[in-house]
Amino acid sequence: MKRFFSDGSYKKDLRVYSEGVLEKYGISTPTAEREIMYMSDSGNTVTSKLYADLIFNRKILRRYPYREAFELYKRSAGISISESGEWQCSGVSYPLAFWEIGYYLVNYRNSSFLKKCEDIPEIDAMSHTERLETAFELSTACIRNVDSAAAVNLIARILSEASEKEELFKRLQPVFKEELGEPLFQELYPGACDCETMEGCAATAESFFEAAAREGYVYACNNLAAREAERAVAIGGESPDSSELKEVVEAYVRHLKSSADRYEPYAANRLGLFYVTGEISGTSGKIVCKNYVNRSVAREYFLKATVYPDTNSAWAFFNLIKYFQKDFDDDIEKMNEYMDYIKELNQQVYDLAMEL
Repeated sequence: MKRFFSDGSYKKDLRVYSEGVLEKYGISTPTAEREIMYMSDSGNTVTSKLYADLIFNRKILRRYPYREAFELYKRSAGISISESGEWQCSGVSYPLAFWEIGYYLVNYRNSSFLKKCEDIPEIDAMSHTERLETAFELSTACIRNVDSAAAVNLIARILSEASEKEELFKRLQPVFKEELGEPLFQELYPGACDCETMEGCAATAESFFEAAAREGYVYACNNLAAREAERAVAIGGESPDSSELKEVVEAYVRHLKSSADRYEPYAANRLGLFYVTGEISGTSGKIVCKNYVNRSVAREYFLKATVYPDTNSAWAFFNLIKYFQKDFDDDIEKMNEYMDYIKELNQQVYDLAMEL
């Protein structure tokens, strides 16, 4: 039996949540959120995951939000970790919580909100390889039960990292082959589960990113856009007028658009910058594609980046002020409103905005 599995009992919990909360109180009303907390206390695996989401996303304030959310995700997943570091799964598990815990293992002290979060001793006790191996198994366990683009994207991230580091690839290759060699994955991703070589691992990662992006998962779209940006910079330095560059730029725009049209602020702001400056930036430099400049489209995407605001939205407000100053000549109230948003969302961007 696999280390992580679900006995299917979550389907009853999902029905109880839907009938007892969703159909009565909606999704995000205070009453619905309190009922989610109450049901979690009674052992409902689905609402334990939703309760964790509320804490993780700071909808409910806690002194140690990420540690508390991690405990609730473990409860939802039916996972316990012994003092010796052994992971055990009861099977009374909501599969989406498997992915959430995998997300922790990949991002803790590495990226996202978990880069500088409070200490989580159970993760600190694991090596980097152990974290990625466990996250990989958790993600495949999720997919065995539910169609989760988020889990597909996490698998792609782990494969991508391993494909760039020989020693890491050697250590993780056995779990890659065991998990992706299952008939289910061969059926879901035919011809895209090759982990015999680092090159094959990289190609498999790309296939999984693309699969998650086809499902509309915005972070997979952003990952693919970043890949195309690197390609565009490399090609642009050698063949700035080539048809290949045009195809790569169009792919870059397509991936960002897929994410931005779902109101993901980072992608919408990046797309706004592209349309206002024509620039695509990569780790090795940047290129300029002036023929794509369209200020009205740029404004549209900067504004879209502010609809569902996060810290990246501060940059969108900043760029609206920077590149569309005439919009504020006769509207000081709007200027002050935007500056207030910037200050609330990102103090560093606010300091830069004060210099405009």
